[in-house]
Amino acid sequence: MLQYITLWTTIVLFYVENGQTQILTYDVRLNNLLHMQQGIGWPLHLYVAEGHDALIRLSEKVENQQSCEITTPSGITFNNRNPPNNRFSAWSDGCGVRIHNILLRDTGRWRMTATGGNHSIVGWSEIHVADRVTSDVEEPILLKDGSTNTLVELSSLNNSYCFVTQPFSESSLVPGQCKVTLDRTSRAVQGRWSVVLGIPGRITELHVDRSVSVEGERLDVGFVRDADNHIHMYCNILHTEKNITFCRFQKTTETSGLNVMDGLSDGRYSYYGDGFFKKHCGLTIESATSTDYGTWRCTIGVQERVDNVIHQRTPMQALITVSEQEAPRIRRQLTRDSSGAEEETRTVFVEDNTSLTLMCRADASLQYCWFQHPNGSQYTPVERQVQGEQPFWYTGENLQSGDCGITFAHVSQNDSGIWTCHMGYKYQIGVEVTQDVEVRVTGSLAANKQEVRSEIGGTAILYCHTSNGPRPLDYCRFLSPTFIGISLDASVTADNAILNRYYFTPGRELSHGDCSLTIDPVTADDLGHWFCAALLHDKVVESKDTIYLYQVKHRMPALQASLIGTSVGIIFLGMVFVGVLWYKKGWRMPWPTSLKRFSHRTDTESMNIGGVSGNTSAGRRGSNSTTSSNELDVQP
Repeated sequence: MLQYITLWTTIVLFYVENGQTQILTYDVRLNNLLHMQQGIGWPLHLYVAEGHDALIRLSEKVENQQSCEITTPSGITFNNRNPPNNRFSAWSDGCGVRIHNILLRDTGRWRMTATGGNHSIVGWSEIHVADRVTSDVEEPILLKDGSTNTLVELSSLNNSYCFVTQPFSESSLVPGQCKVTLDRTSRAVQGRWSVVLGIPGRITELHVDRSVSVEGERLDVGFVRDADNHIHMYCNILHTEKNITFCRFQKTTETSGLNVMDGLSDGRYSYYGDGFFKKHCGLTIESATSTDYGTWRCTIGVQERVDNVIHQRTPMQALITVSEQEAPRIRRQLTRDSSGAEEETRTVFVEDNTSLTLMCRADASLQYCWFQHPNGSQYTPVERQVQGEQPFWYTGENLQSGDCGITFAHVSQNDSGIWTCHMGYKYQIGVEVTQDVEVRVTGSLAANKQEVRSEIGGTAILYCHTSNGPRPLDYCRFLSPTFIGISLDASVTADNAILNRYYFTPGRELSHGDCSLTIDPVTADDLGHWFCAALLHDKVVESKDTIYLYQVKHRMPALQASLIGTSVGIIFLGMVFVGVLWYKKGWRMPWPTSLKRFSHRTDTESMNIGGVSGNTSAGRRGSNSTTSSNELDVQP
């Protein structure tokens, strides 16, 4: 049973008359306190999406309720049992209404008045109608690789909760605004995220797919050529918070470079780009000539702010190959010397059970590289690998500058052989660039070539050196095939040669790990197996290797031999052609008169000879063939 009370209140008014403040008081009687209370509408605030139904009612009931009047925000009043149209219907056993297919114009305060006998109660509900929500495709979310505590906002809608499913991760339910914090951002989180949103005023959940991309800091490099034959090279930093401190370009064949700055030009070389503040480093070469083509290295100085401290960071580098014509999309690199001839495979000497470093260099920035072992195994070094924490790791400046290197913690004799370095260009699709490297796993001292050829009276050089790079030697000695021991160093020259023909090879030093013998002239006693031996400065056991010296046999020069062979072949083919032609025509051989009498034989002899000849020639040519055969048979 509701309790009704009567209250009196006093209203005080202030006004000014003739410069004096006047006060008036009025006593007002409130017959029903519930008319002042507006909290009995349920729900008090209702958020509903357009197109849904709204259900509102009074939270209190009047005994013996006789009527329930509803007043819309536009001022229309109707009895809930007798609505003006089918958009409204009575709801609940008290005083309530169901508003079907709610529209934006229904936004506002809805008043409900319940009357029973001499009593009535009034309440209201505030309805907030939201626009229809659709799962339109939103812009991709871009994140920075390697960032920490990154807040990812997945929806701008006013949602109550969301259910998030990340690629390669467990799903999570997020209350309130749909935001996810990533401890550390990596490429593993990129892809399509599935987001299910709980929207206020909407029964069914809203499904939204968000595309997440993780962009790492990188250089965007290349060049363009304009109609005036100007070359514009660019080397810009993308996705970074770092600032550029300097911009340098250097052609790899030159010893000095160019210091490029915003707005600076000397008439031939000019800055190219939108400014350091846009992270742009570029160079314009005006009226380019053939000397400007080739490979250039761009170097960018960078710094970044950490809290309130600015730190200088390692400069970033990349290679740009500028060609007169557009570079082919498929290419394969061969190692060549300055004359264009193909060089011998580079050899790396490494001591058994020590670390091995292989290095290849490309003339352009690399996306990746990998090495193939002589047994076919593949090893891919990654720049993020930490040295010493795994069997192998990346070695070099960086892939962007064209360095492809790998270091193995330990090697053995099984690692000897031809290794192949495969390099994939960063800005060019096609066949990988390859380089071969021979690995020889040896002792501390190794022969540069284990077989050396020479000739009697000529000159031969037997060269041994330390593996794993130059290391000083305490002494150097050789043992000849005839067991003559020779000890020498750089003081033994051609002028004071041992036995007038053995001396230390000029330009080499024991301090650099060289143990080298020059033999001039070579004699027959020098042919055979030699031993080189030396003691490394930090070793207690002598190291040695063998070299086989053999004689070059005199052979006809290749060009002369090929010409003679060609001539003989042509003469032979000509004779065959003439013989076949003579054979087909059935011509007689122009024998001398003195021999003709031998051809006049009896018929029997001719038949016998013809029979034999016929069997020999298989009777394919008849009489002409027989005659020719007979004549050939009687040649002296």
